Amino acid sequence: MRVKAFHLALGSISAPPSAPTLWGHLAWWVRYTQGEAALIEWLEAFRHDPPFLISSAFPRGYLPRPLLPQLQESDTERRKTLKGIRYLSLETFGQVIQKGEQALLESPELKEKKAPMVTLATQTRVGINRTTGTAQEGILFTDRVHWLGEREWTVYVQLRREADYLAEALAHIGTFGYGGKASVGLGRFEVVDTQEMDLPEAPSPTHYVTLSPTLPKGEGYWALETYWGRLGGHYAQAETPFKRPYLRAKEGSVFREQPTAGLLDVTPEPAPEGGVKIWEYLYAFPLGVRI
Repeated sequence: MRVKAFHLALGSISAPPSAPTLWGHLAWWVRYTQGEAALIEWLEAFRHDPPFLISSAFPRGYLPRPLLPQLQESDTERRKTLKGIRYLSLETFGQVIQKGEQALLESPELKEKKAPMVTLATQTRVGINRTTGTAQEGILFTDRVHWLGEREWTVYVQLRREADYLAEALAHIGTFGYGGKASVGLGRFEVVDTQEMDLPEAPSPTHYVTLSPTLPKGEGYWALETYWGRLGGHYAQAETPFKRPYLRAKEGSVFREQPTAGLLDVTPEPAPEGGVKIWEYLYAFPLGVRI
């Protein structure tokens, strides 16, 4: 699949960037830079004929491990290493989607333990006196954050129509911060490079792996999660600041039929404004797999 890759330099973040939240940030960028009418037009395009598909972010040069039937490994150490592999290099990914997990036995991710890791860390910050705007003595907060290391991360976009604003929009999002706790410095990133490239796909695929969360449908190998999202932009101060929860298949899930999904209505009750609908981006980003 031909894609445009946006390579990001990330630091500490509330969670690794996912396609639905990145798309939500893009929607607010359209709203704040081009106005309400432009946002409505943009949303209508995605409801019927999306101008592009966007993936979640992954370590540069790696993709999520497809959820395929697992190897039966008797060696305890190798079994633990296999279980912990979350990301595959593009080369290993290309082998696995054609030969199955058997290809992992000769991969550097297993033999040399080269697969990148995302670690949880703690970050301590001071409380702020709301009257003086200065540090409040004796009050500290400890947040759990994801540390992505010094490796760059990549977001892939499959363009169906021209969207030359994406680099500018992503740079804007990186300046103000992605996701939760952006106000205290989390989620900042920089777009360091862009390139056009081909992602590996199996010829004559029997199944499809998704690079973005999507709605589960049909047969396949899924990892499911229940998601409670928070409203963004000025809706974060609404009476009900959380989206309606839903169940979704995570990145790396594999489907027998090519998944599509679309936008999901997650408007809370009450809505943040009269007549407003909140949409969640759940288009799959499918790559062909042969099982």
